[in-house]
Amino acid sequence: MSKKNLRCLPLAAAAMVACMSAQAEYTIADGKLRLSGFGTVGVSRTNNDQAYFNYPGQGGGADRSASFDPDTKLGLQGTYKFTDTLSATAQLLTKYRATGEYTPEFEWAFAKWQATPAVAVRVGRIGAPFFMVSDFRDVGYANTTVRPPLDVYGQVPVSFTDGGDVSYQATIGSATLTSTLWGGQTKAKYASALRNGGADLDPVLVKLRNQLGLNFQAEFDGGYTLRFGHSQSKLSVETSSLGTLRSGLSGVLAGGLGAGPQALATQMLNDVTTTGQKATFTGLGASMDRDNIVLATEYTWRSIDKGAVADTTGWYVLGGYRLGTVLPYVVVSRLKVDDVNANLNPQAAALGAAYRGAQGLINVGKVAQNTLSVGTRWDFRSGMALKAQFDRVSKPAGSNGLFLNPDASTASGQDFFNNKKKVNVLSLAVDFVF
Repeated sequence: MSKKNLRCLPLAAAAMVACMSAQAEYTIADGKLRLSGFGTVGVSRTNNDQAYFNYPGQGGGADRSASFDPDTKLGLQGTYKFTDTLSATAQLLTKYRATGEYTPEFEWAFAKWQATPAVAVRVGRIGAPFFMVSDFRDVGYANTTVRPPLDVYGQVPVSFTDGGDVSYQATIGSATLTSTLWGGQTKAKYASALRNGGADLDPVLVKLRNQLGLNFQAEFDGGYTLRFGHSQSKLSVETSSLGTLRSGLSGVLAGGLGAGPQALATQMLNDVTTTGQKATFTGLGASMDRDNIVLATEYTWRSIDKGAVADTTGWYVLGGYRLGTVLPYVVVSRLKVDDVNANLNPQAAALGAAYRGAQGLINVGKVAQNTLSVGTRWDFRSGMALKAQFDRVSKPAGSNGLFLNPDASTASGQDFFNNKKKVNVLSLAVDFVF
């Protein structure tokens, strides 16, 4: 693989300075404005040079060369309280994006109305609540592990939605019950592959329209939490590879080779195109943080009507035990492809390179893998934690797993996809809040 430009160094240096001066959140004298921040300086490396380890969708990541890219980030958050019931919150997050650069972006930007003590309304950009830790998935300090288990959290490539939510909270006995109805629309860039020896990104634009979701959460005395969530939307995926495929088939689609090839080309394009398809995501979760014991689990499944995006199921089980300020933990997780959705007509193989290109689009969705993670968290200072984690990621033949395969058309890319691989990932991170 080609050597990547180390664009992470300015951010890593800034985050380290923030680490050294970490302090409690800042509140102005009248109590109306609260400012706080969080960040992670993380470095990872693997034992494989055929694919990048990253958060799915990032335009690069870690291989045998250690990289700050997957985990390093810096966030700033502010809330201004106009009245006792009306406030506004914004969160600016800088992390490694699909463009292959560190780019700041507003993850939150919403107004909140506390209509009654039990009812709250938010309008604007909110965190998309697909998972148990959606609101703080990027706040490393709030998570036990270096990163939320990717076999579950890698199924959804968006982290916010532009819309709003209404939540209702009630107390029944020792339980606090919260129900939330949310909706909106969002889009996100996603890097599915690299081209030209890693010099150019093959960008994907993921759009979710008409999002509508309902979540229920119950928190009990003693540190127990249960959660259920379900959402649906209209999914569209735009990629330069699909545009290239469509352009290359223009003559065939126009009937230049006859009605038979024209029908095959039309069917093939229809099979790999995802435009306005119904997509659903459902999740069940439970956690316990009691005395010295930390347990958590989630089971999630994703379903899309048709197109090149596969249906998947993911789950993880986490267990840890505190020894003073040190928390060793183990995580077992799995991501399974349930249905590829797009299955090409074998007769379309006569279209040659176009058929192989369409199959390549489908292969991007073949992400099955299993992960065993062992790590330790050390809260060595107030507001700061040091984590070390080892991941053993196993992917089957005929899958890229959640790795970024730089170019599946190369011999190395095909070898990675076509064969079983076991990839070791070693990560070290310092999380902080201030």
